[in-house]
Amino acid sequence: MGPLYHLLNEQDRIKAVLKSLKLLKRNGKIFVSFINMFANMIFAMKTAPLLVMSSVQSEIEYINAFIENKSFAGDAFTQAFFISQNEVLPFMAQFPLEKLHLFGQEGITSPCEQNIMSQPKEVVDTWMDLCEKVCEREDLLSYSEHLMYIGRKQNEH
Repeated sequence: MGPLYHLLNEQDRIKAVLKSLKLLKRNGKIFVSFINMFANMIFAMKTAPLLVMSSVQSEIEYINAFIENKSFAGDAFTQAFFISQNEVLPFMAQFPLEKLHLFGQEGITSPCEQNIMSQPKEVVDTWMDLCEKVCEREDLLSYSEHLMYIGRKQNEH
């Protein structure tokens, strides 16, 4: 995973994908992980609910970007690039790739992970099966803290 979400500058993210594609064989698959814009909100709900009342400038900027459904690069629970889920496919479309998958890595249970994982194995397994069945639904991507794009390198002419 990474390094795209550790690269705060878009040109650096573009350069990282282009360098990866140079190393990828024809028809090879690339796996690109993003931190979802909603990840910091999930973190706050799980561990630090007072963050929404923060007077720290970077937290205020993050919350404003979240409200406006825009990506954010800077300090939140960590210094990173947080992408709005509606910006993943346009970003990846600039490269010679065929989209194979875009899914939420943690699935719909991420905001309630501790509660789900504390259940008996049969309950956890049933939730994990459900997560797998719906992990690529666009309307549910925001429940995951990380998004995974898988693409196939297109043949060059």
